[in-house]
Amino acid sequence: MRPGLLDGDTLGACLTRLVAHSPGSAATFPGSGERLPPADLDASATAAAHGLRDAGVVPGEVVGLLVPTTNRLFTTMFGLWRAGAAISVLPVQAGFGDAGTTAKRLARIADTAGMRHLVLDPEYAAIGDELRELMPELVVLEPFRDGAADPGPGAGPLPVVDPEDLAVVQFTSGSTSSPKGVMLPHRAVVAGLKACVVSGAFSPDDVFVQWVPVFHDMGLIGLLSHWLNGADVHIFTPTAFLRQPAKFLAYIAAVGGSVVTGPNFSYDYLLDAVGPEQLAELDLSRWRLAFNGSEPVQIATVDRFTTTLAPYGLDPSVMYPVYGMAEATLSVSYPVPGTVPRSLSIDRDALATTGLVHEVAADHPAAKHVVSVGQAVHGITLRIVAPDGSVAGDGRLGEIQISGPPVTTGYYRDPAATERLFDGGWLRTGDLGFLLGDDLYVAGRLREMVVVRGQNYFPDDVEAVAREVPGVYRRRCVAFSDVDEDGAEHIGVIVEAKPELADALRQEVAGRVSNELDLGAVRVYVVKPRWLPRTTSGKWQRGLASRLLADELKGASR
Repeated sequence: MRPGLLDGDTLGACLTRLVAHSPGSAATFPGSGERLPPADLDASATAAAHGLRDAGVVPGEVVGLLVPTTNRLFTTMFGLWRAGAAISVLPVQAGFGDAGTTAKRLARIADTAGMRHLVLDPEYAAIGDELRELMPELVVLEPFRDGAADPGPGAGPLPVVDPEDLAVVQFTSGSTSSPKGVMLPHRAVVAGLKACVVSGAFSPDDVFVQWVPVFHDMGLIGLLSHWLNGADVHIFTPTAFLRQPAKFLAYIAAVGGSVVTGPNFSYDYLLDAVGPEQLAELDLSRWRLAFNGSEPVQIATVDRFTTTLAPYGLDPSVMYPVYGMAEATLSVSYPVPGTVPRSLSIDRDALATTGLVHEVAADHPAAKHVVSVGQAVHGITLRIVAPDGSVAGDGRLGEIQISGPPVTTGYYRDPAATERLFDGGWLRTGDLGFLLGDDLYVAGRLREMVVVRGQNYFPDDVEAVAREVPGVYRRRCVAFSDVDEDGAEHIGVIVEAKPELADALRQEVAGRVSNELDLGAVRVYVVKPRWLPRTTSGKWQRGLASRLLADELKGASR
Protein backbone atom coordinates (compact mmCIF):
# COMPACT_ATOMS: atom_id res chain seq x y z
CA MET A 1 0.00 0.00 0.00
CA ARG A 2 1.15 3.53 -0.76
CA PRO A 3 2.49 5.64 2.14
CA GLY A 4 0.39 8.44 3.58
CA LEU A 5 0.39 11.79 1.79
CA LEU A 6 -1.33 14.03 4.36
CA ASP A 7 0.70 17.20 4.79
CA GLY A 8 0.29 20.93 5.41
CA ASP A 9 0.29 23.31 8.35
CA THR A 10 -3.42 24.22 8.07
CA LEU A 11 -6.50 22.30 6.96
CA GLY A 12 -6.77 24.46 3.84
CA ALA A 13 -3.18 23.63 2.93
CA CYS A 14 -3.94 19.93 3.42
CA LEU A 15 -6.83 20.23 0.95
CA THR A 16 -4.58 21.96 -1.58
CA ARG A 17 -2.11 19.06 -1.31
CA LEU A 18 -4.94 16.55 -1.69
CA VAL A 19 -6.04 18.15 -4.97
CA ALA A 20 -2.50 17.98 -6.32
CA HIS A 21 -1.57 14.48 -5.21
CA SER A 22 -4.81 12.45 -5.15
CA PRO A 23 -7.18 14.03 -7.69
CA GLY A 24 -8.92 10.72 -8.40
CA SER A 25 -10.07 10.12 -4.83
CA ALA A 26 -13.57 11.05 -3.73
CA ALA A 27 -15.98 11.38 -0.85
CA THR A 28 -19.13 9.37 -1.57
CA PHE A 29 -22.46 9.81 0.24
CA PRO A 30 -24.54 6.65 -0.34
CA GLY A 31 -27.71 8.18 1.11
CA SER A 32 -27.88 11.05 -1.37
CA GLY A 33 -25.90 9.48 -4.20
CA GLU A 34 -23.45 12.42 -4.22
CA ARG A 35 -19.78 12.07 -5.08
CA LEU A 36 -17.28 14.82 -4.28
CA PRO A 37 -13.78 14.84 -5.86
CA PRO A 38 -11.06 17.00 -4.25
CA ALA A 39 -10.95 19.57 -7.06
CA ASP A 40 -14.70 20.15 -6.81
CA LEU A 41 -14.44 20.63 -3.06
CA ASP A 42 -11.52 23.03 -3.51
CA ALA A 43 -13.49 25.24 -5.91
CA SER A 44 -16.73 25.07 -3.91
CA ALA A 45 -14.97 25.80 -0.61
CA THR A 46 -13.28 28.88 -2.07
CA ALA A 47 -16.56 30.18 -3.42
CA ALA A 48 -18.28 29.41 -0.13
CA ALA A 49 -15.56 31.29 1.77
CA HIS A 50 -16.26 34.45 -0.23
CA GLY A 51 -19.99 34.04 0.31
CA LEU A 52 -19.52 33.58 4.04
CA ARG A 53 -17.32 36.67 4.21
CA ASP A 54 -19.99 38.65 2.36
CA ALA A 55 -22.55 37.40 4.90
CA GLY A 56 -20.53 38.89 7.75
CA VAL A 57 -18.39 35.98 8.94
CA VAL A 58 -15.04 37.33 10.15
CA PRO A 59 -11.71 35.63 10.88
CA GLY A 60 -11.42 34.18 14.37
CA GLU A 61 -15.11 33.75 15.10
CA VAL A 62 -16.67 30.36 15.92
CA VAL A 63 -19.47 29.43 13.53
CA GLY A 64 -21.97 26.69 14.35
CA LEU A 65 -22.78 24.00 11.79
CA LEU A 66 -26.06 22.13 11.59
CA VAL A 67 -25.72 20.44 8.23
CA PRO A 68 -26.50 16.81 7.31
CA THR A 69 -23.86 14.36 6.16
CA THR A 70 -23.71 15.45 2.50
CA ASN A 71 -21.23 17.27 0.28
CA ARG A 72 -22.64 20.55 1.66
CA LEU A 73 -21.07 19.68 5.00
CA PHE A 74 -17.59 19.42 3.46
CA THR A 75 -18.06 22.61 1.45
CA THR A 76 -19.24 24.51 4.50
CA MET A 77 -16.41 23.29 6.76
CA PHE A 78 -13.63 24.07 4.33
CA GLY A 79 -15.33 27.29 3.27
CA LEU A 80 -15.33 28.49 6.88
CA TRP A 81 -11.70 27.48 7.36
CA ARG A 82 -10.71 29.40 4.22
CA ALA A 83 -12.70 32.38 5.49
CA GLY A 84 -10.53 32.32 8.63
CA ALA A 85 -13.30 31.12 10.96
CA ALA A 86 -13.44 28.14 13.32
CA ILE A 87 -16.18 25.52 13.14
CA SER A 88 -18.28 23.88 15.82
CA VAL A 89 -20.39 21.02 14.49
CA LEU A 90 -23.45 21.04 16.73
CA PRO A 91 -24.53 17.71 18.23
CA VAL A 92 -27.98 16.50 17.22
CA GLN A 93 -29.03 12.92 17.81
CA ALA A 94 -30.41 10.83 14.96
CA GLY A 95 -34.18 11.31 14.99
CA PHE A 96 -33.74 14.22 17.41
CA GLY A 97 -37.43 14.31 18.38
CA ASP A 98 -38.63 17.51 20.02
CA ALA A 99 -37.17 20.53 18.21
CA GLY A 100 -37.74 22.83 21.18
CA THR A 101 -35.76 20.70 23.62
CA THR A 102 -32.94 20.23 21.11
CA ALA A 103 -32.85 23.96 20.41
CA LYS A 104 -32.53 24.78 24.12
CA ARG A 105 -29.52 22.47 24.43
CA LEU A 106 -27.89 23.92 21.31
CA ALA A 107 -28.59 27.46 22.51
CA ARG A 108 -26.50 26.78 25.62
CA ILE A 109 -23.61 25.73 23.37
CA ALA A 110 -24.07 28.73 21.06
CA ASP A 111 -24.15 31.07 24.05
CA THR A 112 -21.03 29.51 25.59
CA ALA A 113 -19.19 29.92 22.28
CA GLY A 114 -20.47 33.45 21.71
CA MET A 115 -21.71 32.39 18.27
CA ARG A 116 -22.80 35.13 15.89
CA HIS A 117 -23.51 32.88 12.91
CA LEU A 118 -25.04 29.47 12.43
CA VAL A 119 -25.01 27.61 9.11
CA LEU A 120 -28.23 25.62 9.16
CA ASP A 121 -29.55 23.28 6.49
CA PRO A 122 -33.29 23.40 5.64
CA GLU A 123 -33.47 19.82 6.95
CA TYR A 124 -33.19 21.32 10.44
CA ALA A 125 -35.65 24.16 9.83
CA ALA A 126 -37.75 23.33 12.91
CA ILE A 127 -34.72 23.57 15.18
CA GLY A 128 -33.71 26.78 13.43
CA ASP A 129 -37.11 28.36 14.12
CA GLU A 130 -36.79 27.53 17.81
CA LEU A 131 -33.23 28.87 17.95
CA ARG A 132 -34.31 32.16 16.39
CA GLU A 133 -36.86 32.55 19.19
CA LEU A 134 -34.26 31.77 21.86
CA MET A 135 -31.41 33.78 20.30
CA PRO A 136 -32.75 36.58 18.06
CA GLU A 137 -29.22 37.94 17.65
CA LEU A 138 -28.00 34.72 16.01
CA VAL A 139 -27.65 35.09 12.23
CA VAL A 140 -28.77 31.89 10.49
CA LEU A 141 -27.21 31.15 7.10
CA GLU A 142 -28.00 28.42 4.58
CA PRO A 143 -25.17 26.14 3.42
CA PHE A 144 -23.42 27.05 0.19
CA ARG A 145 -24.66 25.13 -2.83
CA ASP A 146 -22.68 24.65 -6.03
CA GLY A 147 -23.42 27.45 -8.45
CA ALA A 148 -25.19 29.53 -5.80
CA ALA A 149 -22.38 32.02 -5.45
CA ASP A 150 -19.62 32.96 -7.87
CA PRO A 151 -17.02 35.20 -6.20
CA GLY A 152 -16.04 36.69 -9.53
CA PRO A 153 -12.71 38.31 -10.40
CA GLY A 154 -13.18 41.28 -8.06
CA ALA A 155 -13.92 39.32 -4.92
CA GLY A 156 -10.53 40.04 -3.39
CA PRO A 157 -8.17 37.77 -1.48
CA LEU A 158 -9.22 35.50 1.36
CA PRO A 159 -7.57 35.86 4.79
CA VAL A 160 -4.21 34.25 5.43
CA VAL A 161 -4.81 31.44 7.95
CA ASP A 162 -2.09 30.86 10.53
CA PRO A 163 -1.45 27.39 12.04
CA GLU A 164 -2.14 28.90 15.48
CA ASP A 165 -5.58 30.13 14.41
CA LEU A 166 -8.51 28.27 15.94
CA ALA A 167 -9.93 25.61 13.59
CA VAL A 168 -12.38 23.56 15.65
CA VAL A 169 -14.27 24.00 18.90
CA GLN A 170 -15.44 20.51 19.82
CA PHE A 171 -18.13 20.59 22.47
CA THR A 172 -18.04 17.70 24.90
CA SER A 173 -20.93 15.34 24.36
CA GLY A 174 -22.13 15.04 27.93
CA SER A 175 -25.32 16.79 29.06
CA THR A 176 -24.46 19.69 31.37
CA SER A 177 -25.78 23.17 31.96
CA SER A 178 -22.35 24.56 31.12
CA PRO A 179 -20.98 22.79 28.03
CA LYS A 180 -17.23 22.88 27.50
CA GLY A 181 -15.72 23.59 24.10
CA VAL A 182 -12.39 21.92 23.35
CA MET A 183 -10.17 24.39 21.46
CA LEU A 184 -8.17 22.92 18.56
CA PRO A 185 -6.03 25.28 16.45
CA HIS A 186 -5.08 24.21 12.93
CA ARG A 187 -1.66 22.98 14.05
CA ALA A 188 -3.24 20.68 16.68
CA VAL A 189 -5.80 19.30 14.23
CA VAL A 190 -3.13 18.59 11.62
CA ALA A 191 -0.95 16.97 14.30
CA GLY A 192 -3.93 14.85 15.36
CA LEU A 193 -4.59 13.80 11.77
CA LYS A 194 -0.93 12.83 11.35
CA ALA A 195 -1.12 10.80 14.57
CA CYS A 196 -3.95 8.78 13.01
CA VAL A 197 -2.16 8.35 9.68
CA VAL A 198 1.21 7.33 11.13
CA SER A 199 0.05 5.10 13.98
CA GLY A 200 -2.78 3.50 12.01
CA ALA A 201 -0.56 3.04 8.92
CA PHE A 202 -3.21 4.77 6.81
CA SER A 203 -2.73 4.75 3.06
CA PRO A 204 -4.31 6.48 0.05
CA ASP A 205 -5.18 2.91 -0.96
CA ASP A 206 -7.48 2.53 2.06
CA VAL A 207 -11.24 2.63 1.61
CA PHE A 208 -12.85 4.25 4.63
CA VAL A 209 -16.52 3.63 5.50
CA GLN A 210 -18.12 5.68 8.27
CA TRP A 211 -21.45 6.16 10.02
CA VAL A 212 -20.24 7.94 13.20
CA PRO A 213 -21.63 11.51 13.25
CA VAL A 214 -19.17 14.31 12.52
CA PHE A 215 -20.14 16.25 15.64
CA HIS A 216 -18.25 13.52 17.49
CA ASP A 217 -14.44 13.66 17.45
CA MET A 218 -14.22 10.08 16.17
CA GLY A 219 -16.45 11.08 13.26
CA LEU A 220 -14.80 14.38 12.34
CA ILE A 221 -11.12 13.56 12.87
CA GLY A 222 -11.46 9.97 11.69
CA LEU A 223 -13.05 11.15 8.46
CA LEU A 224 -10.56 13.96 7.78
CA SER A 225 -7.57 11.71 8.52
CA HIS A 226 -8.55 9.45 5.61
CA TRP A 227 -10.00 12.04 3.23
CA LEU A 228 -7.02 14.39 3.44
CA ASN A 229 -4.69 11.40 3.17
CA GLY A 230 -6.00 10.65 -0.32
CA ALA A 231 -8.23 7.67 0.46
CA ASP A 232 -11.73 7.14 -0.88
CA VAL A 233 -14.25 7.77 1.90
CA HIS A 234 -17.86 6.61 2.07
CA ILE A 235 -20.05 8.46 4.55
CA PHE A 236 -23.37 7.16 5.87
CA THR A 237 -25.70 9.03 8.16
CA PRO A 238 -26.06 7.61 11.68
CA THR A 239 -29.75 7.03 10.95
CA ALA A 240 -28.94 4.85 7.94
CA PHE A 241 -26.65 2.66 10.04
CA LEU A 242 -29.10 2.38 12.93
CA ARG A 243 -32.02 1.51 10.65
CA GLN A 244 -30.22 -0.96 8.38
CA PRO A 245 -26.98 -2.21 9.92
CA ALA A 246 -26.98 -5.30 7.70
CA LYS A 247 -26.93 -3.09 4.60
CA PHE A 248 -24.03 -1.14 6.08
CA LEU A 249 -22.03 -4.36 6.44
CA ALA A 250 -22.93 -5.42 2.91
CA TYR A 251 -21.75 -2.03 1.63
CA ILE A 252 -18.38 -2.48 3.37
CA ALA A 253 -17.95 -5.76 1.52
CA ALA A 254 -19.15 -4.35 -1.81
CA VAL A 255 -16.70 -1.40 -1.89
CA GLY A 256 -13.80 -3.28 -0.31
CA GLY A 257 -13.89 -1.21 2.88
CA SER A 258 -10.60 -1.46 4.75
CA VAL A 259 -11.18 0.85 7.74
CA VAL A 260 -14.37 1.36 9.79
CA THR A 261 -14.88 3.18 13.11
CA GLY A 262 -17.39 2.90 15.92
CA PRO A 263 -17.89 2.57 19.68
CA ASN A 264 -18.13 -0.89 21.23
CA PHE A 265 -21.93 -1.01 21.28
CA SER A 266 -22.12 -0.47 17.52
CA TYR A 267 -20.34 -3.74 16.79
CA ASP A 268 -22.74 -5.65 19.03
CA TYR A 269 -25.61 -3.83 17.32
CA LEU A 270 -24.25 -4.81 13.92
CA LEU A 271 -23.81 -8.46 14.86
CA ASP A 272 -27.28 -8.63 16.40
CA ALA A 273 -28.75 -7.55 13.06
CA VAL A 274 -27.05 -10.04 10.73
CA GLY A 275 -27.55 -13.76 10.36
CA PRO A 276 -25.83 -16.47 8.32
CA GLU A 277 -28.10 -15.85 5.34
CA GLN A 278 -27.06 -12.18 5.16
CA LEU A 279 -23.39 -12.97 5.63
CA ALA A 280 -23.19 -15.85 3.17
CA GLU A 281 -22.28 -13.80 0.09
CA LEU A 282 -19.98 -11.28 1.78
CA ASP A 283 -16.23 -10.99 1.27
CA LEU A 284 -14.68 -9.08 4.18
CA SER A 285 -11.08 -9.99 3.41
CA ARG A 286 -10.10 -6.40 2.56
CA TRP A 287 -11.21 -5.10 5.96
CA ARG A 288 -8.06 -4.44 8.01
CA LEU A 289 -9.06 -2.13 10.91
CA ALA A 290 -12.30 -1.92 12.88
CA PHE A 291 -11.59 0.96 15.27
CA ASN A 292 -13.31 0.28 18.60
CA GLY A 293 -13.20 3.31 20.89
CA SER A 294 -15.16 6.09 22.60
CA GLU A 295 -16.42 3.72 25.32
CA PRO A 296 -14.97 0.74 27.24
CA VAL A 297 -13.96 -2.10 24.93
CA GLN A 298 -15.58 -5.41 25.93
CA ILE A 299 -13.58 -8.58 25.36
CA ALA A 300 -16.85 -10.42 24.69
CA THR A 301 -17.52 -8.06 21.77
CA VAL A 302 -13.97 -8.49 20.43
CA ASP A 303 -14.27 -12.29 20.52
CA ARG A 304 -17.79 -12.36 19.09
CA PHE A 305 -16.92 -10.01 16.23
CA THR A 306 -13.88 -12.06 15.23
CA THR A 307 -15.56 -15.45 15.56
CA THR A 308 -18.74 -14.45 13.74
CA LEU A 309 -17.05 -12.81 10.76
CA ALA A 310 -13.99 -15.04 10.39
CA PRO A 311 -15.72 -17.40 7.91
CA TYR A 312 -16.21 -14.44 5.56
CA GLY A 313 -12.55 -13.48 5.27
CA LEU A 314 -12.07 -11.36 8.40
CA ASP A 315 -8.59 -11.63 9.92
CA PRO A 316 -8.28 -11.94 13.75
CA SER A 317 -6.32 -8.66 13.83
CA VAL A 318 -9.15 -6.54 12.36
CA MET A 319 -10.82 -5.60 15.64
CA TYR A 320 -8.76 -2.60 16.75
CA PRO A 321 -9.30 -1.42 20.36
CA VAL A 322 -8.14 2.18 20.75
CA TYR A 323 -8.30 5.01 23.27
CA GLY A 324 -8.83 8.69 22.63
CA MET A 325 -10.66 11.87 23.50
CA ALA A 326 -11.59 15.19 21.94
CA GLU A 327 -8.93 16.96 24.02
CA ALA A 328 -6.25 14.93 22.19
CA THR A 329 -7.70 15.70 18.74
CA LEU A 330 -9.06 12.15 19.00
CA SER A 331 -6.19 9.67 19.35
CA VAL A 332 -4.19 8.77 22.47
CA SER A 333 -3.18 5.14 21.92
CA TYR A 334 -3.38 2.53 19.15
CA PRO A 335 -2.14 -1.06 18.92
CA VAL A 336 0.34 -1.89 16.17
CA PRO A 337 -1.83 -2.51 13.07
CA GLY A 338 -2.00 -6.19 12.21
CA THR A 339 -1.69 -7.44 15.79
CA VAL A 340 -4.38 -9.53 17.47
CA PRO A 341 -6.11 -7.74 20.38
CA ARG A 342 -4.56 -8.42 23.78
CA SER A 343 -6.59 -8.87 26.95
CA LEU A 344 -5.99 -9.63 30.61
CA SER A 345 -8.00 -11.02 33.51
CA ILE A 346 -7.06 -9.16 36.68
CA ASP A 347 -8.27 -9.19 40.27
CA ARG A 348 -10.82 -6.37 40.40
CA ASP A 349 -10.86 -6.31 44.21
CA ALA A 350 -7.09 -5.85 44.41
CA LEU A 351 -7.19 -3.18 41.71
CA ALA A 352 -9.94 -1.22 43.48
CA THR A 353 -8.45 -1.47 46.97
CA THR A 354 -4.69 -1.33 46.39
CA GLY A 355 -4.40 0.02 42.83
CA LEU A 356 -2.14 -2.92 41.96
CA VAL A 357 -2.61 -5.26 38.99
CA HIS A 358 -2.73 -8.97 39.80
CA GLU A 359 -3.46 -11.34 36.94
CA VAL A 360 -5.92 -14.16 37.65
CA ALA A 361 -7.58 -16.94 35.67
CA ALA A 362 -10.42 -15.85 33.39
CA ASP A 363 -12.93 -17.81 35.50
CA HIS A 364 -11.69 -16.43 38.83
CA PRO A 365 -14.61 -15.08 40.93
CA ALA A 366 -13.01 -11.61 41.06
CA ALA A 367 -11.83 -11.51 37.45
CA LYS A 368 -12.07 -8.17 35.67
CA HIS A 369 -11.44 -8.46 31.93
CA VAL A 370 -9.54 -5.59 30.35
CA VAL A 371 -8.41 -5.06 26.76
CA SER A 372 -5.17 -3.39 25.71
CA VAL A 373 -5.61 -0.17 23.75
CA GLY A 374 -2.03 -0.22 22.53
CA GLN A 375 0.72 2.37 22.82
CA ALA A 376 0.83 6.17 22.66
CA VAL A 377 0.25 7.38 19.10
CA HIS A 378 2.65 9.48 17.05
CA GLY A 379 3.15 12.85 18.76
CA ILE A 380 1.57 11.88 22.10
CA THR A 381 3.41 11.14 25.32
CA LEU A 382 1.46 9.56 28.18
CA ARG A 383 2.02 8.77 31.83
CA ILE A 384 0.07 7.25 34.74
CA VAL A 385 -0.15 9.40 37.87
CA ALA A 386 -0.90 7.72 41.20
CA PRO A 387 -3.29 9.30 43.75
CA ASP A 388 -0.32 10.71 45.68
CA GLY A 389 0.84 12.62 42.57
CA SER A 390 3.80 10.38 41.77
CA VAL A 391 4.31 8.79 38.37
CA ALA A 392 3.08 5.22 38.69
CA GLY A 393 5.17 2.25 37.64
CA ASP A 394 4.11 -0.77 35.63
CA GLY A 395 1.01 -2.50 36.91
CA ARG A 396 -0.15 0.37 39.13
CA LEU A 397 -3.49 2.14 38.68
CA GLY A 398 -3.64 5.91 38.26
CA GLU A 399 -4.93 8.77 36.15
CA ILE A 400 -3.89 8.78 32.51
CA GLN A 401 -2.22 12.08 31.59
CA ILE A 402 -1.04 13.14 28.13
CA SER A 403 1.02 15.79 26.36
CA GLY A 404 2.07 16.58 22.78
CA PRO A 405 1.25 18.69 19.69
CA PRO A 406 -2.26 17.23 19.15
CA VAL A 407 -3.40 18.20 22.66
CA THR A 408 -5.94 21.00 23.10
CA THR A 409 -4.94 24.45 24.28
CA GLY A 410 -7.90 24.41 26.69
CA TYR A 411 -11.62 25.10 26.87
CA TYR A 412 -13.05 27.99 24.87
CA ARG A 413 -13.79 31.10 26.95
CA ASP A 414 -13.42 29.08 30.15
CA PRO A 415 -10.05 29.83 31.82
CA ALA A 416 -11.06 28.23 35.14
CA ALA A 417 -11.90 24.89 33.50
CA THR A 418 -8.73 25.14 31.42
CA GLU A 419 -6.62 25.61 34.55
CA ARG A 420 -8.21 22.52 36.15
CA LEU A 421 -7.57 20.52 32.99
CA PHE A 422 -3.79 20.68 33.20
CA ASP A 423 -1.21 19.35 35.64
CA GLY A 424 1.74 21.48 34.61
CA GLY A 425 2.31 20.59 30.97
CA TRP A 426 0.18 17.43 31.21
CA LEU A 427 -3.52 17.16 30.40
CA ARG A 428 -5.58 15.32 32.99
CA THR A 429 -7.82 12.88 31.10
CA GLY A 430 -9.94 11.95 34.11
CA ASP A 431 -9.57 8.30 33.09
CA LEU A 432 -8.05 5.58 35.23
CA GLY A 433 -5.62 3.14 33.67
CA PHE A 434 -2.36 1.28 34.01
CA LEU A 435 0.62 0.29 31.89
CA LEU A 436 1.99 -3.22 31.52
CA GLY A 437 5.10 -3.09 29.40
CA ASP A 438 4.23 -0.90 26.44
CA ASP A 439 0.50 -1.58 26.61
CA LEU A 440 -2.08 0.80 28.08
CA TYR A 441 -5.22 -0.56 29.74
CA VAL A 442 -8.12 1.74 30.64
CA ALA A 443 -9.97 0.78 33.82
CA GLY A 444 -12.68 3.44 34.18
CA ARG A 445 -13.49 7.07 34.91
CA LEU A 446 -11.96 8.70 37.96
CA ARG A 447 -15.12 10.56 38.90
CA GLU A 448 -17.43 7.56 38.38
CA MET A 449 -15.85 5.23 40.94
CA VAL A 450 -18.51 3.93 43.32
CA VAL A 451 -17.51 4.00 47.00
CA VAL A 452 -19.46 1.86 49.46
CA ARG A 453 -18.30 1.65 53.07
CA GLY A 454 -14.80 2.70 52.08
CA GLN A 455 -14.54 0.11 49.29
CA ASN A 456 -14.06 1.21 45.66
CA TYR A 457 -16.03 -0.40 42.84
CA PHE A 458 -15.80 0.12 39.10
CA PRO A 459 -19.30 0.73 37.68
CA ASP A 460 -18.54 -1.28 34.55
CA ASP A 461 -17.86 -4.36 36.73
CA VAL A 462 -21.35 -4.02 38.22
CA GLU A 463 -22.87 -3.47 34.79
CA ALA A 464 -21.08 -6.51 33.38
CA VAL A 465 -22.92 -8.67 35.92
CA ALA A 466 -26.31 -6.97 35.64
CA ARG A 467 -26.53 -6.94 31.85
CA GLU A 468 -26.29 -10.74 31.70
CA VAL A 469 -29.50 -11.26 33.72
CA PRO A 470 -32.29 -12.54 31.43
CA GLY A 471 -34.97 -9.91 30.98
CA VAL A 472 -32.69 -6.86 30.97
CA TYR A 473 -33.78 -5.05 27.81
CA ARG A 474 -30.98 -5.28 25.23
CA ARG A 475 -28.46 -5.56 28.09
CA ARG A 476 -29.03 -1.88 28.98
CA CYS A 477 -28.07 -0.87 32.51
CA VAL A 478 -25.91 1.61 34.43
CA ALA A 479 -24.39 1.54 37.91
CA PHE A 480 -23.81 4.55 40.14
CA SER A 481 -23.05 5.63 43.70
CA ASP A 482 -26.40 5.61 45.53
CA VAL A 483 -26.60 7.46 48.86
CA ASP A 484 -29.87 7.62 50.78
CA GLU A 485 -31.17 10.46 52.95
CA ASP A 486 -29.45 9.02 56.03
CA GLY A 487 -26.09 8.98 54.25
CA ALA A 488 -25.97 5.19 53.85
CA GLU A 489 -23.95 4.15 50.78
CA HIS A 490 -25.15 1.63 48.20
CA ILE A 491 -24.41 0.55 44.68
CA GLY A 492 -27.35 1.66 42.60
CA VAL A 493 -28.19 -0.23 39.42
CA ILE A 494 -30.71 1.06 36.88
CA VAL A 495 -31.87 -1.60 34.41
CA GLU A 496 -34.25 -1.30 31.50
CA ALA A 497 -37.00 -3.95 31.35
CA LYS A 498 -40.64 -4.51 30.54
CA PRO A 499 -42.86 -3.51 33.49
CA GLU A 500 -44.21 -7.02 34.05
CA LEU A 501 -40.67 -8.27 34.72
CA ALA A 502 -39.78 -5.57 37.23
CA ASP A 503 -40.28 -7.35 40.56
CA ALA A 504 -38.52 -10.59 39.63
CA LEU A 505 -35.73 -8.76 37.80
CA ARG A 506 -35.09 -6.43 40.73
CA GLN A 507 -34.43 -9.40 43.00
CA GLU A 508 -32.37 -11.34 40.47
CA VAL A 509 -30.07 -8.44 39.57
CA ALA A 510 -29.54 -7.52 43.23
CA GLY A 511 -28.75 -11.15 44.07
CA ARG A 512 -26.25 -11.62 41.27
CA VAL A 513 -24.43 -8.35 41.90
CA SER A 514 -24.27 -9.09 45.63
CA ASN A 515 -22.88 -12.57 45.02
CA GLU A 516 -20.37 -11.52 42.36
CA LEU A 517 -19.03 -8.51 44.29
CA ASP A 518 -19.51 -9.88 47.81
CA LEU A 519 -21.60 -6.86 48.77
CA GLY A 520 -25.07 -6.65 50.26
CA ALA A 521 -25.61 -2.91 49.77
CA VAL A 522 -27.20 -3.09 46.31
CA ARG A 523 -30.37 -1.30 45.19
CA VAL A 524 -31.91 -2.02 41.81
CA TYR A 525 -34.26 0.30 39.94
CA VAL A 526 -36.22 -0.94 36.92
CA VAL A 527 -37.15 1.59 34.24
CA LYS A 528 -38.95 1.25 30.94
CA PRO A 529 -37.07 0.29 27.75
CA ARG A 530 -35.12 3.12 26.08
CA TRP A 531 -35.20 5.22 29.27
CA LEU A 532 -31.46 5.38 29.93
CA PRO A 533 -29.78 8.46 28.44
CA ARG A 534 -26.70 8.33 26.25
CA THR A 535 -24.37 11.11 25.22
CA THR A 536 -24.41 12.20 21.58
CA SER A 537 -21.51 9.79 21.03
CA GLY A 538 -23.40 6.82 22.45
CA LYS A 539 -21.91 6.58 25.95
CA TRP A 540 -24.16 5.86 28.91
CA GLN A 541 -24.67 8.93 31.08
CA ARG A 542 -24.48 7.45 34.56
CA GLY A 543 -24.62 10.76 36.40
CA LEU A 544 -27.56 12.09 34.40
CA ALA A 545 -29.41 8.77 34.77
CA SER A 546 -29.08 8.88 38.55
CA ARG A 547 -30.31 12.49 38.63
CA LEU A 548 -33.31 11.71 36.41
CA LEU A 549 -34.13 8.71 38.59
CA ALA A 550 -33.98 10.85 41.73
CA ASP A 551 -36.36 13.36 40.14
CA GLU A 552 -38.80 10.59 39.21
CA LEU A 553 -38.71 9.09 42.69
CA LYS A 554 -39.32 12.50 44.28
CA GLY A 555 -42.24 13.09 41.93
CA ALA A 556 -43.76 9.71 42.76
CA SER A 557 -43.52 10.36 46.51
CA ARG A 558 -45.43 13.65 46.38
